[in-house]
Amino acid sequence: MTTANIVTLFRIALIPVFGLAWWSGRPMLALILFIVAALTDSLDGFIARAFNQISPLGQVLDPAADKLMLFTCFLVAAVRHVIPVWLVALVIGRDLLLGLGTFIFAFVLRVRISADRWPPTRVGKYATFCEILTVGCALGWEIIGGDLVRSFVGAMVLLSAVLTTLSAIQYASRAARAFKTTQKESHV
Repeated sequence: MTTANIVTLFRIALIPVFGLAWWSGRPMLALILFIVAALTDSLDGFIARAFNQISPLGQVLDPAADKLMLFTCFLVAAVRHVIPVWLVALVIGRDLLLGLGTFIFAFVLRVRISADRWPPTRVGKYATFCEILTVGCALGWEIIGGDLVRSFVGAMVLLSAVLTTLSAIQYASRAARAFKTTQKESHV
């Protein structure tokens, strides 16, 4: 077990604490835990690269931790009525479809899945960044309140929806091309 993986496991352990803090009406504590999780996400990546601790386990744990945190954020935000349920369904639905697609390619079609062969798209990265910013703004709205913050949350919700939809289309297009290539290779 590498140091980077231990930091990632710590981040995973923070997720239910964060969720419970926000769900129980303690958004300031939730914001602090959210920031700590973000810092540990940067720290584990730095440690893995700087000390050559990139491992197969870390390549699974790190994105899993990110998705678990994002799912928790959006689910609790929906329960707290600070982010609309339709956006939660869009964000989680896209990620579940990506996971299902990965499963099909890896285990049904026997296509090797790796980060270098299937890197995240630029739009996907923008969508994720925007989704995280939307959650941060929603937490801010619960802490600060006010119409200006609420308006900003609304704008971030719309931007997140657009980018998430565009990234879903982009990933689906990429998967369709990969499927066609796989079908051609299997007939040769």
